[in-house]
Amino acid sequence: MLASLFSPRAETYRAERKFDGAPAMAVVVQVMVDVRRSGVAFTADPATGDTDRVVIEGARGQGEVVVSGAVEPDHYVVAKDDLRILLAHTGNQRFEIVRDTAGGGDKTVELTDLNERVLSDGDVRGIARLAIAAEKHYGRPQDVEWAIDGGQIWLVQARPITTLGPAAATAPGAPLHTGAVLASGLPASPGTATGTVRVLAGPEEGHLLRDGEILVAERTTPDWVPTIRRAVALVTDSGGVTCHAAIVARELGVPCVVGTRTATTDLHSGQVVTVDGGSGRILEGALAQPVHVSEPAPVASALAPTTATKIYVNLAMPDLAEHVAAQPVDGVGLLRAEFLLTRALGGYHPHELISRGEQRTFVDRMADSLSKIAAAFTPRPVIYRATDLRSNEFRALTGGASHEPVEDNPMIGYRGCFRYVREPEMFRLELAALARVRERTPNVHLMIPFVRTRWELEACLELVDASPLGKARGLHRWVMAEVPSVVHWLPEYVGLGIDGVSIGSNDLTQLMLGVDRDSQLCADVFDEADPAVLAAIEQIVRTARAHGITSSLCGQAPSTRPDFAEHLVRMGITSISVNPDAIEQVRTVVAAAERRVLLDAALDRPRAR
Repeated sequence: MLASLFSPRAETYRAERKFDGAPAMAVVVQVMVDVRRSGVAFTADPATGDTDRVVIEGARGQGEVVVSGAVEPDHYVVAKDDLRILLAHTGNQRFEIVRDTAGGGDKTVELTDLNERVLSDGDVRGIARLAIAAEKHYGRPQDVEWAIDGGQIWLVQARPITTLGPAAATAPGAPLHTGAVLASGLPASPGTATGTVRVLAGPEEGHLLRDGEILVAERTTPDWVPTIRRAVALVTDSGGVTCHAAIVARELGVPCVVGTRTATTDLHSGQVVTVDGGSGRILEGALAQPVHVSEPAPVASALAPTTATKIYVNLAMPDLAEHVAAQPVDGVGLLRAEFLLTRALGGYHPHELISRGEQRTFVDRMADSLSKIAAAFTPRPVIYRATDLRSNEFRALTGGASHEPVEDNPMIGYRGCFRYVREPEMFRLELAALARVRERTPNVHLMIPFVRTRWELEACLELVDASPLGKARGLHRWVMAEVPSVVHWLPEYVGLGIDGVSIGSNDLTQLMLGVDRDSQLCADVFDEADPAVLAAIEQIVRTARAHGITSSLCGQAPSTRPDFAEHLVRMGITSISVNPDAIEQVRTVVAAAERRVLLDAALDRPRAR
């Protein structure tokens, strides 16, 4: 038997022993690297398919923050032939994860110097050489993870790149973009796109947008969706990373910047700009080598780690159902009705459609869209969240001004469960559409949003019982946990027949902390990981476990913050529902968190911080 101990920084020691008739075996022992800087390197550009470049991303501390997307890493592009550094972009990292030398485990350290590059030119070239060597050894493009301890570069892991995008149309070595920054805001959906600006005042002007143009608007609502689908990028004056524009853009794979405040006045129609959805900047002029991040490629389920915590996906577009269903997901944890609704209504307010006697048309269209999603995911569950359009969004529909009140604060106004009780006509149509879909694909279940009190939920469930859906066998009835009162009322909701709860962390955070989730001015206050919010989430999960019902969470935090996902795992949550572009990374983070929980329990040790 052969045992080897080695380190690139020290002598290599070998001790050999071979048993008679037994094959040679090897045990490799390596030092634990005290990571100071780390990241990934691709020996082919994953966005363009260009095999003549090495793309490197790096951050301070452990590489978990890069892989999970928790920070904006430094980004470097290196020519493979002569190791010229073609691009060096400094990212934005406000914290790092490092070894806790005092207590063991890891700890998070806040960073103050945010403008200094993570890697020197020598480091960049050294990592590129290491990645190229791995590619030559394996004979195909590689996805490499690296770490730096002191001055030594370590190869941590190498695996083949399984999916490469099409090669870029422009020649390698084209000049890089150096345009001035025209506007900036919050990076809401990653990717870079160049196009002609089209400033629109409202969705009624959507016909003016030509395919491939950049949509610039003050804000967007669900009736903007057909226009957004044709845009190569989206920029808005208002909104935060959890606003409607951001959610839709991420699902469609459209680069998006929100909260610019003045983009509709700083930019003008006909102007050529580049939108960088990763950094939140709008740059003057075009990229010589345009890159656009489109729908994420399906990942083979066999390669994805198995998790006890279900990984669900947030979805809204029937056209994306088959594509997303091919990824390693356990079902749809949040199917937003608003986008299906606006399509089924043809842009009209529901009361306008009902007054014309077109209820059957509405049910037919809704059932058709729902069937596409349900069939793509069957037998995996699809949790349909009934319509939660607020009064200001309903007013934007044709005829809406005649039917909607003007509210000073529609975010906490006439919406959700309470609206179904007061205006049951449209809710009954939704229930009829669900009942029709369940005749063929019974994997669709109902979730009721924005439940404030017991009495309104009880009245709402009476509407469900009186509908064709109420007779459906095996129907699961969920509530969204968005209003803090759910912490008190959840046991009562279970008594009414609720068997699933999905925590809407975006709304729950804004109501716990008293901050508008769409306000760019208050973006620094909005924190889903605030101790008060985490305490409410934990109490909801524990109550759900005590009563034997399903618990889930849909929100932005698990997609961008690995520590948040680990909190949920340790609480014992049943599932986490994320955006399509975050499926793989969240499943990986959850799998690692579950292993840490098991290891801590086996070793009877406290949680590492």
